Amino acid sequence: MTMVVAVQPGAQGQLSQQEVGAGEGPPTTEGVIVPAGVPLHIQVTRTAHLHTGAEVSGVLTEPIYVRDRLVVPVGSTLSGTVTGYAPVDRIEREQALLNGDVTPLHDPVVDFTSLHLVDTDEDVVLDTRALIRATKLVRFSSAKKPSLVRQAIHGVKTRVHDVYASIFGPGKKDRALQLLYGQLPYHPQRIWSGTQFLADLNAPATVRMPYEAPVAESEVASLNGITVSARLRDSLDSKISKKGDAVVALVTAPVFDAEHKLILPEGTEIDGVVTASKPARKFGRNGQLRFGIRGVKDDGQATARTKEKVYGTLTGAEGSAGQNLSVDAEGNVKANPDKNRFVAPLLLAATAMAGQDADHGAANAGIGRTTVASNGFGLVARVVALTVTSRNVAIGFGAYAFAKSIYFRFLVRGHEVTFPKDTQVEVTLSTR
Repeated sequence: MTMVVAVQPGAQGQLSQQEVGAGEGPPTTEGVIVPAGVPLHIQVTRTAHLHTGAEVSGVLTEPIYVRDRLVVPVGSTLSGTVTGYAPVDRIEREQALLNGDVTPLHDPVVDFTSLHLVDTDEDVVLDTRALIRATKLVRFSSAKKPSLVRQAIHGVKTRVHDVYASIFGPGKKDRALQLLYGQLPYHPQRIWSGTQFLADLNAPATVRMPYEAPVAESEVASLNGITVSARLRDSLDSKISKKGDAVVALVTAPVFDAEHKLILPEGTEIDGVVTASKPARKFGRNGQLRFGIRGVKDDGQATARTKEKVYGTLTGAEGSAGQNLSVDAEGNVKANPDKNRFVAPLLLAATAMAGQDADHGAANAGIGRTTVASNGFGLVARVVALTVTSRNVAIGFGAYAFAKSIYFRFLVRGHEVTFPKDTQVEVTLSTR
């Protein structure tokens, strides 16, 4: 990436004193260019309506570096507008329809056009196109898999914590609306607070900053044992990618030695290759993907570090919650089955069977029918369960929910391991 010094002329065409400082010294400010194609990770801070022209505001959740310096810190605020719609995932649409939700679901396309730097109180004009991308970074963990009892206890504790947070945590109004909309067969759509977007710069953006001399490069530092943060230049998919396919990642944060000399600048290319790929299969069997690092490209300067033979292991990867990714000690990325794959269908089957029990009075039977029905079509099923006296109707809703759970967990094709363009990864480099 390129960094330029932009000096503005004074009123008479001369260099202003503010820009050059006193005497013949270096300039006091500079314009740092963030090139086109750099992704901005944004989180929405205020719920907005999902329609063209709606205003959307958010904050930056990942810093932006240019070569050796931080240019846009985390917490910088952004604003934009909804400019279009993108189709939702097919599986998501199918699940909504089977849940009785006939709302024509859309994902928003947002153009963020303004960036405000809190630290320097500067405003930057942007040209971006942003799409929803809800992901989190999954790192390798060497801990042993806990027993089923410990997993159950942890699951209960997590559930209790989530319920407590949903009741007493901030954003209660949004959560209440989401819960209500989730029960309705047709509902308005919103861009909820907390929604994550990934915005690609369509054109370079110039950020005014105090002048800093470039950091000296390290001539002797080894890359062995260094962990770097990077983003994939191109997408990878366990369904499409084949063994031997090239992988290129771009370093997103500079790496320094103990003396704060530059080892790897932002933008350094890390070359790799797909070493194993297995597509998802029927009956819920998920895909797998593994790639290894085979070299680090220098920036044209023949330093000692660029002559090292470098390998690398993936130690972290960004994935969506639905993929349920895990990373093993060898860098293999796997999409795991749903954690409730067996428990959820069993519970639904148990509640469906409980609806047949008429030995505990009409009150208990009514509560049971309502509980069973709510597993089918949300509010519609609850109304039916309360108004229709036949328990067979409620049992039918429960059986439907059970069948639906079996279908999506065991019969459909499993999840692919998908890394879209700009997916964040962590790689540990080694010279052995």
